[in-house]
Amino acid sequence: MNNKILTLLLNFTSSSLYQKIQLPLLAIIPCSLFAGEPLPVTEEKEGWFKFSVEARARMEVRNQQGADNSWAGTIRIRPGFYLGKDQGFSAFVQTEHTLAFTDDYTSGPQPQLTPNTPGNTAILDPENNELNQLYAQYNGHGGLVRVGRQRIIYDNAAFIGNVGWRQNEQTFDAAHVNYDVASLKLKYAYMNRVNRIFGTDALGGAKSLQGDSHIFNASYEFGEHKATGYLYLMDFDQQNYGALAANNNTYGLSTDFKTSYGDFHVEGSYQTEAGDKADYDATYAHLIYAKKLGIFKWNLATEYLGQGFVTPLATVHAFNGFADVFINQRLGLAGGEGLTDFYTGLSTKVSDITFKSSIHAFFDDSVSDFHGWEIDAVAIKSITEDIKAIAKFAQYFGGHSSVYNNDVTQVSVELNYTF
Repeated sequence: MNNKILTLLLNFTSSSLYQKIQLPLLAIIPCSLFAGEPLPVTEEKEGWFKFSVEARARMEVRNQQGADNSWAGTIRIRPGFYLGKDQGFSAFVQTEHTLAFTDDYTSGPQPQLTPNTPGNTAILDPENNELNQLYAQYNGHGGLVRVGRQRIIYDNAAFIGNVGWRQNEQTFDAAHVNYDVASLKLKYAYMNRVNRIFGTDALGGAKSLQGDSHIFNASYEFGEHKATGYLYLMDFDQQNYGALAANNNTYGLSTDFKTSYGDFHVEGSYQTEAGDKADYDATYAHLIYAKKLGIFKWNLATEYLGQGFVTPLATVHAFNGFADVFINQRLGLAGGEGLTDFYTGLSTKVSDITFKSSIHAFFDDSVSDFHGWEIDAVAIKSITEDIKAIAKFAQYFGGHSSVYNNDVTQVSVELNYTF
């Protein structure tokens, strides 16, 4: 691809002109027409045009010791339009709209974000209207090249993800390349803007992180086993709301393998400073053992983050408990003495309902300071092929000697629609 064209496309999504045309774009797309999510790029569609929608209604209650209870009733819809075939050139545009119908909560770190109820526990779903994705792509000959604003998720989203739990998702202004050769999968993304979950009313680093990031990921499958290596180089320009703390160079390896005794995931990473960030180094490890026990699947695991280790572009809600007690430490927005998470869980499926539960015990990175423990549970029911209901519960009990000593209770019920 011509470098000038690539530069123009990436600069466009960050330009003032782009900001001015967002709302007109929302107005000219008739939301009532959208039905269906863009199909995977490997699946052939019947025509050249396809409308899509992703919708979610959620009621979330959060009680954090030391703050008033919060109640958040929100609706989010993402209408989109796909043009082209799965093979060859195509394009996709998608907007995102979040509305609060129960607004007794604080939705973000800045007072102009709504709802904003001072003293209430934070539930990070501000009202918002924005252009969520806008990209052009070419798919063929084992490769995919996509340029523009897009959703990117690597591996289990521990480092690169879309923060799918929150109503306003994280997207990237990027050039993204996938190439599959038999069992080898190669991925690379150049990002110059990360659009964060606080929406278009946010300011500075809360709205977006800007700078040059190079994201490399390669994996190789052999039988039922898989080995992955990654290199994530993040250098953001802004100095406010965590941009400087987010800078890092991360080098990692992981492997997934199956045996007659159970399944194993073994991962380790090393991280150093990038850009203007002060010198540091930190390590990361994640060990998971999983085994089927009749109708249940059981896991026993440990995740370790050394002091200073950050994952600023991760889907952090997927790790260290649903109560989200440690997300600021993972994002680099709060200090800390690192984190060691010992956890175990059970999952099963009864009829058409999937149940999952887990128990966590949290310590610092030296396992000398007990932060607290947490129990989590989730039930997922597919009502139809397009509609899914999810109920989720988390209870965190803070340790008396820890800075994370405030108890947290979080309950949510939601309905998701994708067609």
